[in-house]
Amino acid sequence: MIIGLTGVIASGKSSVAKYLQELGATVIDADHVARQVVYPGTPALKEIVASFGSGILHSDGTLNRPKLGAMIFEDAAVRKQLDAIIHPHIEAALDEQVTVFKEDNPSGILVLEIPLLIEVGWQQKVDQVWLVTVDEEVQLKRLMERDKLTLPQARQRIASQIPLQEKKKYSHIIIDNSYTPENTRLQVAKYWQQITSA
Repeated sequence: MIIGLTGVIASGKSSVAKYLQELGATVIDADHVARQVVYPGTPALKEIVASFGSGILHSDGTLNRPKLGAMIFEDAAVRKQLDAIIHPHIEAALDEQVTVFKEDNPSGILVLEIPLLIEVGWQQKVDQVWLVTVDEEVQLKRLMERDKLTLPQARQRIASQIPLQEKKKYSHIIIDNSYTPENTRLQVAKYWQQITSA
């Protein structure tokens, strides 16, 4: 089974992924794949430099992610341009890893942790969508602390994603991560039990 794990920004998807891994799932983090496809010398990084200029690189030739992040959150057209470059590379890498997993573990459970799963239409690639939610107040606090953002910057990043209500329409399982880690762990264990005993 392939689970697409997604959620709103700063909802705690990684914690849920960790709990699923502890229960026996294999986890592939799309953010990690996204970093791999823009390593120096990769086709994706060459395309990014061709579009945005070499000013987007650190002195060692690696991608300056904070600089690019600031650009795309301020300008939807720039974000769209970057997505058009990078998403095909991420998708190809993920597809390859899924194929290998299915061959090696025909009865295993694979979790694809993809923040923008629904935004990019990849919910069709998975058997179930698991959505991690969080109260907006908790979300803002976590996002500001994690990314060192001001309140307006945090609100802007939240607004750049599909609204939570829209994401719920595509979801098979919803995990509320607004409370304690133990509460979240119990929810994950309950749903894991459901899919493994079915």
